[in-house]
Amino acid sequence: MATPKNATVKKAPVRKVAARKATKAPVSKNDEFSLKESAEKAVNIYLGVIGMGYDRVQENLDSARKDNEKRMKDLEKRGARLRKELGKNIDKLEAPEFDEIVEDVKGQFSKLQDQLEDVVENMREKLTPAKAA
Repeated sequence: MATPKNATVKKAPVRKVAARKATKAPVSKNDEFSLKESAEKAVNIYLGVIGMGYDRVQENLDSARKDNEKRMKDLEKRGARLRKELGKNIDKLEAPEFDEIVEDVKGQFSKLQDQLEDVVENMREKLTPAKAA
C-alpha cells in the first residue's frame, strides 16, 4: 500500500524494561581455572607474535648474509677483470718524460716570477710619493 508523501507514520510506544537486580553467582573452581587458562593463552599468543617476528628477522639476516657473500664474490671477480683491462690500457698510454715535465714547470715558474715582479714594480710606483715638478 502506498502512503502519501506528507502522511505521518505512527510509532509504537516504547516500553520501559524493568531493571533487573544483579545477583552474584558463586564463583566455581572451573570458572577460576578457565580465567587463568585464558590469561595464559593470551600471554602465549603475545609471546608467539614476538617469537615469530624474531624468527622472521633472523631469516632475513641470514638471507642477506648469503646474498652479501654472493655479491662480494661477484664484485671481486669483476674487479679482477677490470684490473686486467686497466693494466692493458695503462701500458698503451704514453707518459711524458720526467725531463719534459721539469722544463714545463720551470717555464711556468718563470712566467709567474715575471708577473710578480711587474706587480711589485707597479705597487712601488703607486706608493712612492710623487716628486713636485
